[in-house]
Amino acid sequence: MSIARRLFVVAVFVFSCVSVSALAQTQPSSNPALGLVARSASAHLGNAVASEGATVYSGDYLSTDDAGSLLVRVGALSLELQASSAAHIYGAPYGAVVELNHGTVIYTTPGGHENIVVVASDVRVTPVLSLADLGRVSMDDPCNITVYSQRGQVNVQVGSESRLVEEGKAYRVHAENEISYREYLSPDASDYHRYHDHRPCAPLEMVKGKLPIAPGQSRFVYVAAGVTGIITWWAVSEALESPARP
Repeated sequence: MSIARRLFVVAVFVFSCVSVSALAQTQPSSNPALGLVARSASAHLGNAVASEGATVYSGDYLSTDDAGSLLVRVGALSLELQASSAAHIYGAPYGAVVELNHGTVIYTTPGGHENIVVVASDVRVTPVLSLADLGRVSMDDPCNITVYSQRGQVNVQVGSESRLVEEGKAYRVHAENEISYREYLSPDASDYHRYHDHRPCAPLEMVKGKLPIAPGQSRFVYVAAGVTGIITWWAVSEALESPARP
């Protein structure tokens, strides 16, 4: 090959690399940045250790070990995974939606235009947007979810039934279906239900002498406030600080 021909091939190769690099920088990411890790102890982002200050992207898998905790900030929103918990987090026009896979998540919302929705099995938990909220969602097992609103109010929906959980109250919610995932996707996506299977939950076991759920009976069982305890956690102080703090 002549020297001129070799120089031409090298020039084409260099131009191609520069063009691809420029295109990659101008195209938006399919998983945009969503928030950051505020505090972490024995926790993970995907397969990596979750370090404080790390960027959290839409679609990330969050998890904690047996004695772990993970606090994530999304704008003025906060969520904490407690020990032995896992969830996927996704961006949403209103803020974020969290799909709890197992364990417990605690959330705070500032009231206003930002909100965080928690989905556990087929139970959807939505804090009242106009109020500053602090609450906890626990997956006792795939068919039983406990929702506790310590501050503010939260709407809980399962199937065609919904209930407003008021401040200081908690309910154990019996899901209609346990979900088995083929691929994880935001619960807000239009084709969300194409990527998982439903397995009907067994009738609710007797609680305080009550019979299992029969047609027309509620899937919500009130839990005494004293049973839930008080939420004391990192995000309480974090939520009171400015989201723009260094």
